[in-house]
Amino acid sequence: MNFTPVSLPIALCLVMFSVVVAAAGLTVAVRSWAMRRNALVHPSERCSHTIPTPHGGGIAIASISIILGVLFSVLDWVPDSSMLAFISLGFMMLALGVWDDFGDVSAKLRLCAHFAVVIVGMWSIPRLPVFSLFGMEVDSAVAFLLWPLLVLSWVWLINLYNFMDGIDGLAAVQGLVLFAGMALNFWYLGYGQWAWICLFILAAVLGFTILNWPPAKIFMGDGGSGFLGFIIGFMMLLSAAQSSVSMWSWIILLTLFIADATTTLIVRFVTHQDIFAAHRLHAYQKLTVRFAGRHLPVTLGYGAVMLFVLVPVSWLANRVPHSGPVLFAILFAVASLGMLRLGCGRLDKTDN
Repeated sequence: MNFTPVSLPIALCLVMFSVVVAAAGLTVAVRSWAMRRNALVHPSERCSHTIPTPHGGGIAIASISIILGVLFSVLDWVPDSSMLAFISLGFMMLALGVWDDFGDVSAKLRLCAHFAVVIVGMWSIPRLPVFSLFGMEVDSAVAFLLWPLLVLSWVWLINLYNFMDGIDGLAAVQGLVLFAGMALNFWYLGYGQWAWICLFILAAVLGFTILNWPPAKIFMGDGGSGFLGFIIGFMMLLSAAQSSVSMWSWIILLTLFIADATTTLIVRFVTHQDIFAAHRLHAYQKLTVRFAGRHLPVTLGYGAVMLFVLVPVSWLANRVPHSGPVLFAILFAVASLGMLRLGCGRLDKTDN
C-alpha cells in the first residue's frame, strides 16, 4: 500500500495509538492472570511498597516492542540482520525476566545470560560507534580495548534499570521521557525514521504506564526492566551506526538512573555492605521514605528533572560538537553529590 507524504504521518500516528491500546490491554490481561495465580510482590527489603501487588506488567512492553521490531524491519528502517538479533535477543531477555519474576533464577545465571545477550547484540550492530571524547574521536570498531568497556556498560545498564524499578511509575517515566527526548534529537538532526522508532517504543511504555501510575495496579517486574535496559543499549548502538546523533544524548538522558545506581553501589561497597543483598538505599527510595512519604512526588520529580534539564542538555550535546562528555560529567557530578547528601547507600535507623 502506497502512502502520500501527508497520509504517512497520519497512518503512523494511528499505529502509535494502536500500540498504546494494545500495550494497555495486554497489561490488563497480565494483571488479571497474576491476580488469579496470586503472583504478588509482597513488601520486602528491596521494594518501597506496603501493599501486595501483582507484577509482570513489563511483559506488555517487551512483547509489543518485539512485534514492533518486525514492523521496523518491514518498513526498512533498520537492517534486517540487526532486527533479527533484536527480536531473538529481546525474546531471550523477556523469557529470562519472566522466569526470574515467577520462578527462581540464580544471580550468576542471570548475569551470565546478560553477558551472552550483550555480546551477541554487539556483534549484530553493523558498525560500533565513534565516540567523541574531549575533542577527540575514538572509533570503538577498531579500538579493541573499548569492546570490554562497551559490554560491561551495557550489562550495567540492564541491571541498573532493574535496580531503579522500585517505586510506582519511576522506571516507566524514565522510559517515556528518554524516548521522547531522543525522538526530538533525531528530528532535530533530520532522522525522521529513528524519531518514529523512539515514539513507537514510547507508545508501548505508555500503555503499561497507565496501570503502573501511582498508586500502581501492577509492577513492571524483571521482564520489563531488564528488557528496557537491553533495548535502550541496543537502540543506542544501532542508532549511532545509522546516524550522526551523539550517543552522549542517550547517556545524558539516563543521568539520574546512572548516578543513583552507581553512587549507591559505590557507597555500599566502600562501607563494607553486602552489595548483592536486597536493600532500599537508593536516593529515590530515601526521598520516598524520608521526605515525600509517597511515590508520586518522587516519580514526578525525577520526570521533571529529565524533562526540563536533561532533555535540553541532550539537545545541546548535538548542537555543540564534542560537548557530550563534559556535559554528562557535570550532570553526573551534580546528581551524585545531591544523592550523597540524601544518604544514598548508607544504613541508618530507619533502614532494615
